[in-house]
Amino acid sequence: MQKPTADEVYKMMQDAIGEEYMSSAMKAAHKTAPSLLVDHGISCDQSIKSEENPFDMKTSVLIFLAAALAFKDEACLSAFAQLCDDVGISNEELTSLIRIVKHAAASGVIGSSEVLLDFMSKRN
Repeated sequence: MQKPTADEVYKMMQDAIGEEYMSSAMKAAHKTAPSLLVDHGISCDQSIKSEENPFDMKTSVLIFLAAALAFKDEACLSAFAQLCDDVGISNEELTSLIRIVKHAAASGVIGSSEVLLDFMSKRN
């Protein structure tokens, strides 16, 4: 398998989540440290998009959102929230995800869930 270019990874990300949801860090990496963006793309291919991934895309997105929420990574939450409609994640599932992560982390999680709650409110 040929290694993708930074431009190819950036385009893939744009197509998946839209330019407006690309984090400033990803935009900066594309311009100033393109190898980081390439590494990120390869990581995605070896995890979420891997043929060896036993989870369907919906479950993979839920796992990613849970990890992003636990790490308080608003850029990843914003980006992956855009995929919820594409993979069929409901507001009820997002609510349960937030509750599970809150329980596991025991503190600080509800404050980090603002991105998903805002996303859910925009659906109504």
